[in-house]
Amino acid sequence: MSHSDDIRNTLEQIHLIQTQLNDLNGSLRRSPLLMKAQEGNIQKQKANLAQINETYQKLHAEAKQKELEVAANDLALAKRKTQLQESKSNKEFQALQLQIKADEAARSVLDDEALEAIEKAEQYAVNIPTAEAELKKACELYETTKKKFAEDKPQIEAKIIHFQQLLESEEVKLPRDFQEIYNRLVRSVGGNEALAVVENQKYCGGCNHQIPINSLAQILQKKPITCSSCARLLYVPKDFVFDKG
Repeated sequence: MSHSDDIRNTLEQIHLIQTQLNDLNGSLRRSPLLMKAQEGNIQKQKANLAQINETYQKLHAEAKQKELEVAANDLALAKRKTQLQESKSNKEFQALQLQIKADEAARSVLDDEALEAIEKAEQYAVNIPTAEAELKKACELYETTKKKFAEDKPQIEAKIIHFQQLLESEEVKLPRDFQEIYNRLVRSVGGNEALAVVENQKYCGGCNHQIPINSLAQILQKKPITCSSCARLLYVPKDFVFDKG
């Protein structure tokens, strides 16, 4: 194996390890972010349930108030009917008759209003179990995510340590001129964005920018070449075939 192959293989291994580390670190970041979003959803569902309960209690109270008004009207009507039987003059009798007719008309209206209020409260009440189910679902989803993350985190962290050790063992193999460029890119853009493989014989795998022929030739001559568009350090795949045309 030539020195050029050694450099190519090292860059490829470093890129693969950096990609794996990026994925693992991404997993560590994503789960807490997901749990935070799920906590937000739980609070949203709690607020929704509280609002539904508040609205239902208001409708229920309105229905009860209407029932009390009906009961009060019935008492007043019964009282006036008794007074009608005990009336001592024609004038009083006629006045009570008019009042009784008015109370009976009001009773009919109150009955309709009470029935409407009760039906409205009962119809709205079906929203409560639905909201409770949504809240329960949100809580269960959060607990599932939390449990899984707690189980996965030690394994992910162990893999990160393993790949970091592998990375260090590969990085020391780079020649000094490669190391200087690579280290600068790692500091500025991160390890996963520091390298790019040449794809389809002439394109940067990071940004798809076409690489000049002279740059490809320099890469094959084990020169540290970066993409003129995204600045990634370039390397060729194992099956690369140089086409001067």
